[in-house]
Amino acid sequence: GTLRGHSNTVASVAFNNDGTLIASGSWDNTVRLWDPTTMEEKGTLRGHSNTVASVAFNNDGTLIASGSWDNTVRLWDPTTMEEKGTL
Repeated sequence: GTLRGHSNTVASVAFNNDGTLIASGSWDNTVRLWDPTTMEEKGTLRGHSNTVASVAFNNDGTLIASGSWDNTVRLWDPTTMEEKGTL
């Protein structure tokens, strides 16, 4: 299937370790979370002011790191979809 929702090029995609969540980073400055079973969007993480070039989960899936052309790395909680910090 195809996951649709970003309004520009998708630059990075990552699965969490148990395969229950996908994060995608895009030139639309967002990170989107997806359920790979239902193919539904679970939410959109907003905060970057430029392209999100990379996304990664930590080992236990409790954080997502997103790297952007805005010269920041942001940390997100995939459950609450809240930003936890900026590096």
